[in-house]
Amino acid sequence: MARTTRETRETLAPAVPFLREHGKDEWADALESVLAPGGWTHLRESEGAFTENVPLTIRRSLRDALEEAAAKARKKRSLSAIVTEGVQRVLEGAWTPPRPAGRTAMASGDSRAVLNVTVDHELLEQLRGRLGSLGSQLGYKVTVSGIAIAYLREQLGVTDEVLASFVKRLAP
Repeated sequence: MARTTRETRETLAPAVPFLREHGKDEWADALESVLAPGGWTHLRESEGAFTENVPLTIRRSLRDALEEAAAKARKKRSLSAIVTEGVQRVLEGAWTPPRPAGRTAMASGDSRAVLNVTVDHELLEQLRGRLGSLGSQLGYKVTVSGIAIAYLREQLGVTDEVLASFVKRLAP
């Protein structure tokens, strides 16, 4: 069950005095530090991997199509895991991002949306360091978001035809 941050805090906060009553002060201190504002960063740092949010500003129809395709996929992977794989494949030279499509008019009923994915910070830094040379080599501008969107679409089978069916759902 998905919970909001507030619900999670409200559920976990009563555990602090319970842990103290049972002689588990170290656990109570750790829980208090995680429940404090910004406390989640303690977890992230202790896991050894620093991830970075990559906000993808895309059409709502595309976001919905990607999320539905990921939910229906036989191999269940998060959108973040798919993007991370795409970044790794670009860095390895195993996948080339396609030329970005030109801008098209937004369909009636569609709107802009943000799809947030997270990727390992070090991988993103490596990719950012190579974007210029990759763009020069390919002859078109290559961006982190362009790579992420193209790889998600390819891996999840969200073709222009699939996307068109989502656009039709949004029409008034």
